[in-house]
Amino acid sequence: MGVGVDNCSKSETRGWLKNALGNPGGKKFVATLNPEIILKGYRDKRYGEILNSADLGLCDGFGIRLAGFLKGKRIKSRNAGVDLANFLLEEALLSGLRVLVVAAKNSLSSPEEIKRAVLKKCPNLDVEVLFFQDEEIFFQNDSVRNSDIVFVNFGAPKQELFIFDNRDKFLQSRILIGVGGTFDFFTGKMRRAPKVFRKIGLEWLWRFLQEPRKRAGRIYNAVIVFPLTVLFKSN
Repeated sequence: MGVGVDNCSKSETRGWLKNALGNPGGKKFVATLNPEIILKGYRDKRYGEILNSADLGLCDGFGIRLAGFLKGKRIKSRNAGVDLANFLLEEALLSGLRVLVVAAKNSLSSPEEIKRAVLKKCPNLDVEVLFFQDEEIFFQNDSVRNSDIVFVNFGAPKQELFIFDNRDKFLQSRILIGVGGTFDFFTGKMRRAPKVFRKIGLEWLWRFLQEPRKRAGRIYNAVIVFPLTVLFKSN
């Protein structure tokens, strides 16, 4: 469907991220890809090109592993955004790196709630959580200019577009990654699916049961439209 997925195991992904964290100002763009995002990239050429510009495009959805199976290509592992965020926060704490979360104004969690939840997980971490506001003022903020890891939780496609358009303005960044609603799991505003749901590929059902109205259209695209497109699109 024109969107590249890096076929990485969890250990390979963590090794890549550690190397990136060792490169000040490297500005590596990490995309966490799920069926809905790939479908958007397939339909929107510019967005597809932006996804393909990522330095690392990871499988974050059981549907992508299933699509790989249908096309005879085994995807080694799913690298969920919440797991990646946990790993990066722990590495930041160990290495004394600065973290910035660029929060969506329509997020379930406020910046104060996100910061409190992150510090509960990683006490003494140097972390700031900010709304994106006036562009000129935002990019003059020291936390923006000097953070090593930048999480953007706008949701797709806004977070990838934001990173693509602004990555050079994050002067010291080593990793910039779009993580959708990951921090809502940290604050407890959303509950993550039990392991059994994740293992058998039904995390989408768990999320739908929590937010049926909000998730209905997205679930339809991910569970119905995406696999049908994969099945009927030629290699």
